[in-house]
Amino acid sequence: MKTFLYTSDIPSNRSEVLDSLKGLTILNLTRYSWEPPDRAVLEYCIEAKEVFSLTAGCLIMSFDSGLVIGYGSQPSKNSVTIWVEKNEAAETSEELAEEDNELYPVDATDAVYSNNFWARFVGQRISNITILKRSYSSALYADIANEIGLLFEVENGSRFIASHGLHDDSDDFSVIQESQIDNEIRNQIQGL
Repeated sequence: MKTFLYTSDIPSNRSEVLDSLKGLTILNLTRYSWEPPDRAVLEYCIEAKEVFSLTAGCLIMSFDSGLVIGYGSQPSKNSVTIWVEKNEAAETSEELAEEDNELYPVDATDAVYSNNFWARFVGQRISNITILKRSYSSALYADIANEIGLLFEVENGSRFIASHGLHDDSDDFSVIQESQIDNEIRNQIQGL
C-alpha cells in the first residue's frame, strides 16, 4: 500500500500522488464551499448551476481505490495545491474537509448547484493529468511555482481544470472547463 505525506504542496512536488491517480475511477467530486450554496450565488455573483465550479473552497476527489485527494490553491506560490485526505489504508489527514462544520459540500451531481458537465466525470477513469504553468514577463513571478492548473482527462476524452485564477486572473481556486479560461491568459499557459 502507498502512504503519502498529507501536507498540501504544489503539484510538481507531489508527482507521485498525481501518477498514482492515473487509471483510478472517480467515485465522487465535491467542492467544500466557504459559503452555503444559496449565499455563494449572491456573494460571488454567479448562477446557481455555477456554484460547484466557481465557489470559494477546495475540491475533494474520491477514488475506487479508497484514495481521497484534495485540491486548492496557494496565492503566495501562484499555484494550485494538492494533498491526501485519505490513503488506500484509510489513514486520514488531521483535518478532513468533510468533517469541517464551517464548510458546505456541493456535489458534482447536484441538480441545482452544479450541471451535467461535472456529473459526467463521476464513474470515469483518469487517463492523464497535466500540470499547467503560466509564463509571466514580470520579475515578481520569477521565483515562485506558477503551477496555475491541473488538467484532468478521463477515459471518455472529457477534460477539466483544477485552476488557480484561470477564469478571471485572480487568486481564487476554481474548477473549470477549458472554455472558461480567460482569453488573455490562454496564450501564457504552458501544457494546454
